[in-house]
Amino acid sequence: MDIWFKKLGFFNNPLSIKPAAFHNELFGYDSIVNDMFEKIRDGKIILVEGDLGAGKTTVLRRIIREFGGKGKLVYYSCNRKEYDLEIDDLLKGIYGFWGRLFGLRGKNMIALLDEVQELNEEDFDNLVENYENQNFKSIVFVTSDLKKVKLTSQIKELVNENIVKLTKLDSEDSVSLVRKRIGDLPIISDDMIKKIYKKSDNNPRRLLKNTEEILKYAVDNGEEEVNDNHLKMVLG
Repeated sequence: MDIWFKKLGFFNNPLSIKPAAFHNELFGYDSIVNDMFEKIRDGKIILVEGDLGAGKTTVLRRIIREFGGKGKLVYYSCNRKEYDLEIDDLLKGIYGFWGRLFGLRGKNMIALLDEVQELNEEDFDNLVENYENQNFKSIVFVTSDLKKVKLTSQIKELVNENIVKLTKLDSEDSVSLVRKRIGDLPIISDDMIKKIYKKSDNNPRRLLKNTEEILKYAVDNGEEEVNDNHLKMVLG
């Protein structure tokens, strides 16, 4: 039996949620990202908050694409650390083996720190010190839950109003997201995509997964168009 997406004319699954697939998609956040680029160039500290599937990883990738490749950007996921954040290792690591051997440290770096709810007060104090010493030109903190981040008074003052909250896409953006993947296939209407998005708790990641399951169900059952019955059968 042919795979459902091949029956629709696709070589690969167009609704894949794997990180390597369509990894630069970003809907509804273009102005936010451009504003972040300017703040990074101006040497600001930024805090980004967003639920799983809201676009945090894509925002990070856009920043890396904009500023990476120049030896001035480091990325670190704080959920990997078991002890205090080793900032020296981040600054020396940019030079690889020679940096560690000769103690070379980066200057005016851009630091992208993900899952910062795992950082402690000492970590934040060290980051502030390196920021004030211009080892870090700009710092971008990323978290899924701002309430769990143990921000120090210094960090709060430096962040100030530079807090970016990635909210849910609106219904029109949800249609754009799916249409960019599958084009104008008549098997599913824009209104049906909006219904699936609502059933997906307005989460883009779940929207793609649920749309995939519904299309698979419809195609495998020889249906020409997704209807409310399919939605009920797959998502309840």
